[in-house]
Amino acid sequence: MDQELENLLKCGFLFIDKPRGPSSHEVSAYIRKLLQIKKAGHAGTLDPNVSGVLIIGLNKATRLLRFIAKDKKTYVGVMRIKKPISDINKVQEIFDKFVGEIKQIPPKESAVAKKLRTRRVYKLKVEEIEDKKILFSAEVEAGTYIRTLCQDIGKYFQKGKLIELRRTKVGQIDENKCVNLYELTDAWKICQQKGICEPIKRLINPCDKIILLPKVLVGKETAETVCRGLPLAKAGVTDVEVSFKKNEFVFIINKDTKKIIAIGLAMHSSNEIQKLPDNEKLILPKIVLC
Repeated sequence: MDQELENLLKCGFLFIDKPRGPSSHEVSAYIRKLLQIKKAGHAGTLDPNVSGVLIIGLNKATRLLRFIAKDKKTYVGVMRIKKPISDINKVQEIFDKFVGEIKQIPPKESAVAKKLRTRRVYKLKVEEIEDKKILFSAEVEAGTYIRTLCQDIGKYFQKGKLIELRRTKVGQIDENKCVNLYELTDAWKICQQKGICEPIKRLINPCDKIILLPKVLVGKETAETVCRGLPLAKAGVTDVEVSFKKNEFVFIINKDTKKIIAIGLAMHSSNEIQKLPDNEKLILPKIVLC
């Protein structure tokens, strides 16, 4: 197999435009079977009848999905209310009541505990109204239930419910960067059957291009130590590409291979490095990827 492709399959991300119908778990399972890999997982579950941006982690990248799951989400949806309405400004006034911190209880279908949760709605805009239907866009904190939000908004219209939803963005990844399952399947078949692998390689994104963390570079011997899960001492650091704070997550990178070998938790800030003794523990590996 192409070495670059092999590395991407070991730790890479796919930006999938999930269709309505299959569950997020079914999409992950399809990709795992298609690419003949051991693991595939997703960040931010979409209900079967919801389409849009679904980020899939391949093999070791599944362990990094939690860093993506916390990103803001953007949606476009349609809700239906009880009676027709024509004044878009009045509708927007009601929607504005739900911008900022809101309280939600997860719906019955959700697998999480049914406790009251605080979530933040960053933007909520009424795009268009037609008879009983309201087209809206929303930018929200991860873990916000749009269906529940529409039910709460609907109380101002006697009744309202979500009838269509699409996720258009996760963090900085928008729908224009996504690939559908047909395109993915075709690209993989071309690679397998004809040996033309550039199309599939363009679809898989390296871990460090998606998750933006400070980078700490180490040499070969230190890399071997980190790969055994041992702490990274000050003496093992050859360079710091981006400054970091204490208790911040960082990438530990083998400077020779340019590969991420671990994500670690900083015990000191980068500003303190010069003052530390050589044997001082600087970073504790939390997710070893080598």
